[in-house]
Amino acid sequence: MDNIGGARIAVDHLTAVPVDSIEDQLRDVRRERDALRRENRVLKIAVAELERVSERDTLTPLFNRRYFLTAIHQRIARFERHAESAAVVFADVNQLKFINDSFGHAAGDFALIQIADRLLSSIRATDVAARIGGDEFGLILDQSTEAGARAQVTRLCDILTASPALYDGREIALSACFGIAMLQPDMTESDILAAADRDMYRCKQGQDGPAGHR
Repeated sequence: MDNIGGARIAVDHLTAVPVDSIEDQLRDVRRERDALRRENRVLKIAVAELERVSERDTLTPLFNRRYFLTAIHQRIARFERHAESAAVVFADVNQLKFINDSFGHAAGDFALIQIADRLLSSIRATDVAARIGGDEFGLILDQSTEAGARAQVTRLCDILTASPALYDGREIALSACFGIAMLQPDMTESDILAAADRDMYRCKQGQDGPAGHR
């Protein structure tokens, strides 16, 4: 205790901290910060990869059924808000069982990949292509009329059948049946996909639809 002007004042005893010790602590903090930043980047990459995998088909370069239904839902919302038309196309590969039985399941997978590649390379960047089942594919043709969608489907049929896929020196004929459904008020994504499926089935049975779909 010190006396100053008759008053008793308590003075704390301060312990001097070496400058080197403070700098060491700061370096430790910076190292921890940098390590956390690296870990955060790794986690962001891992999350992005998980999101990508959750949206992609495991065999082909296309999206999967889950993403496709989400994409239809988004187009429905646009249609209701801005009247943006879109066509949903359902495609069923012809004679995949025959390909599997004749050439093996690896050849069947190869045929599906070939079809996926041809579909993907024949649509616009704004459109969507997905594999939604074993031998089933789906397309969303943005801002398309029904007439435009059917013309595109006829073109896709020609592209698939134009040349066979070559697997292990053997030719595999490729073809598919297509069905189309346009966005309509009060329809869900399941409703639209089911309508496209029904249209495809009619084409498969050789009843309705443009020539070349069977």
